Amino acid sequence: MTAHQSITDELRELASGYAMGLLGKPETNEFENHLSNCYVCRSEVKTFQRIHAVLAATAPPVEPPPHIREELLRRIALQPRVVRREAGTWEKTPFRGVEVRQLFVDKLTGSVTTLLRAAPGAMYPAHCHGGLEHVYVIDGDLVFDDHTLETGDYEASGRSSRHSSITSKTGCLALIIHHVADEILPEPPG
Repeated sequence: MTAHQSITDELRELASGYAMGLLGKPETNEFENHLSNCYVCRSEVKTFQRIHAVLAATAPPVEPPPHIREELLRRIALQPRVVRREAGTWEKTPFRGVEVRQLFVDKLTGSVTTLLRAAPGAMYPAHCHGGLEHVYVIDGDLVFDDHTLETGDYEASGRSSRHSSITSKTGCLALIIHHVADEILPEPPG
C-alpha cells in the first residue's frame, strides 16, 4: 500500500477496524507497515481511537452473564505443572560459574521461578528488581556487600530495590522467584 493523499470510505473502514482490533493478524501487520509511511491513514486511526475511547468511557456498565465469568476464569486458571528433577537443563549465564534452570514463567504477572547454581567464587552482578524477589538458599551461601545468606535462609526484596553484586564462598544452590523486568546494573567506572 502506498501513502494516500486523501481518505476514502474503504480506508476509513480499514482504519476503524484496525483501531478496534478487528483485523486479522496478516491484515494488521500489512496495515501497520503502511501506517509508518502514510500520514492520512495514521491520522484516521488516531481519530477512531479517540472516538472508541470516548464510546467505551460513556457506555453504561453491563453485568456479563455468570457463564461468561466462569468460562474466563476456567481459561486463565493455572494448570498444575510438575517439573521433575531430571527434566530441563542447566543453562550457562554470561557470568562465570553461574548457571540457571528456569522452572516456570507466569506470563500474566511476569514472575519467574528459577534455580540458580553458583560455583565457589562465582559472581553475579549488581541488579535492580522489576518486581518482588524471593530467594531461598537450598545449599551453600550467597554473599552480598552487607549480609550473607546461608543454607536455609530466605530473603524477600521489593520492586525497584537493588542488590549489590553477589558472590559465593562455598558454592550455592538457590530457589529464586524474580521478575522478567529485573535489570543488571552497569558496573561503576574504575
